[in-house]
Amino acid sequence: MNRSRTRRTLSPATSSGLVAVLCLFLAGVGGCRRAEVAMPVDTPPTAAQWQAFAARRVVFAHQSVGRNILGGVAGLAGAAGVDLPVTETRDGAAAPGIAHFAVGKNGDPLGKIRDFAAVMDGPAAGNADVALLKLCYIDFAGAADPAVVAAAYCDTLSHLQQRHPGTVFAAVTAPLTTVQSGPKAAIKRLLGRSPDGVAENARREAFNAVLRERFGPAGLLFDVAAIEGGGTDCLNPALTSDGGHLNDAGARFVAQRFVAFVAGTPLAGPGPRAP
Repeated sequence: MNRSRTRRTLSPATSSGLVAVLCLFLAGVGGCRRAEVAMPVDTPPTAAQWQAFAARRVVFAHQSVGRNILGGVAGLAGAAGVDLPVTETRDGAAAPGIAHFAVGKNGDPLGKIRDFAAVMDGPAAGNADVALLKLCYIDFAGAADPAVVAAAYCDTLSHLQQRHPGTVFAAVTAPLTTVQSGPKAAIKRLLGRSPDGVAENARREAFNAVLRERFGPAGLLFDVAAIEGGGTDCLNPALTSDGGHLNDAGARFVAQRFVAFVAGTPLAGPGPRAP
């Protein structure tokens, strides 16, 4: 006996509509809650901020994103005609300007914290107005426990502040990265998996949340992550060329905020302050 088979086909209009919805879904799904990639508005430092910044002895411990920021600071200073010495040294800041050094090894945040303490208790002891330690986004890409790292970071800065009351120890949040988006990210979400960067940024923000609570109210937090994200949970793609490091525009943008922050940081003892 022959059995007839009925084939059901979608109408052209219905098929086109489903394709359109699927394309929009695949194109729009990503880790950042951002409607569009937009370049933040530049806010160059004022003359008063440059004056205060250039008169301070700053120690900045960092790795590669820190170099991006310092490159941006140097470019801004040159454009503004500001004489701002930037010296790579572990001996501290004997004169106004920025003394910076590569702290520890990437991927070992606790080692970086110990290295910073050793430098500030040793060669750089007592010869800085403001000292900052910035961990890197790569430090939270592995198995590091954000709570453990945050506790060690906060305790170390607190103890250093007690031992060196003439120096203000300011905290710096961990930078973020971009998050995978587009079709591959959409498929991962459909399969119940997170796009690349989501889990890593969550660990960074867990660390950052502790620093915000501990140092934010006192005005002693340079919030790199918030500057990079602009209210989202990942690095603005407009500020980077590789998903983690800052491009020229990103370095300039973060550097503007860095200058303003250091200039406005209340000093522990007598010294110039920004209006």
